[in-house]
Order: sequence, then structure tokens, then C-alpha cells
Amino acid sequence: MKQLELSDEAYAALQRLAAAKNLSPADLIATLVDPARPPLAGDHLLFYLASADFTRLADPIDRYLALLAWCARHYAGDFADFISHQESGRRYLAWNRDEINEARSRNHARQIDGTQFWAVMTIDDATRSRFVCRLLEFIGCHDETVAHACQALGLARPRATGFGLLSA
Repeated sequence: MKQLELSDEAYAALQRLAAAKNLSPADLIATLVDPARPPLAGDHLLFYLASADFTRLADPIDRYLALLAWCARHYAGDFADFISHQESGRRYLAWNRDEINEARSRNHARQIDGTQFWAVMTIDDATRSRFVCRLLEFIGCHDETVAHACQALGLARPRATGFGLLSA
């Protein structure tokens, strides 16, 4: 058996990724490098959540905005589609620039890096958690990835309603 030496930080990141997929660190590495094994869908987000760029962000708000920016960069079409179908988004279409700026100021909105979108910062953690979960599910993340993202943001995962989509 061969051994691999990792820094403590790299091993901690590997453990987080493996735990999010309910695998051992060795099984995770084998899955990633063995083309005969099925790929781990959604791992790109998991890699980002374990990256130094993300983990060095201590503030939960900065992590939230970074996650939204990552989703907007890597799933631009889906992200824009998801945002455009939010109920609250429709009312802003008829507003003029002053009305939009007043709402942005009142909601302490911050622009999502690299996008034309703004995140409302006055929402509570439960609402933020529901929004993140719905967004990640919309772009195709698995339940484990969504749960790991909520944990990385310091948010509780909303309870399931008992209803879900059925697939064939």
C-alpha cells in the first residue's frame, strides 16, 4: 500500500469533502482519480467550499456572497433563470432608477461579485437558508452538497416539507 503525505489543511479539506459524500477520504480520492468509478456529481461546489479562497472568509455574509458569486459564475444561465423567477423580482421591473436605489439602500443590498445581481442582506437566516437550498437544488446539487453548503455558511438546513419531485 502506498502512502500520501498531505498538509493538515489539505487533509482537513479532504475530510470535509469525504464527509459531505459519506465516503472515507481514501474512497473519495479513488473516486476522483479512477475513471472506472462513477463521477461524483456536484463535487465542483464541494471543492470550492473546501478551498482556501472560501475557507479563509470568516464572516458568514462574505461566505454567502462568495457562494452566490460562485454559482453565478459556474451556472450563469441557471442562476439568472432562478433569480428572474423569484416572486420579489417581478415588482422591480416597473421601478425607475431612484426607486430601485432606495430599495437597495433600505435592504442593505450588496452586489454579487462579477454579476449585475444584488443580494438583499436584511433577510433572516431561515429565509437565507431556504434561498440557498432552493438555488443549489435548482442548479442540480445533491442533498449532501446542499447540506454541506448550509453548514459552511453557518445556516440550518430547512426541514423538508415531505413533498419532492419524482424522477423516472
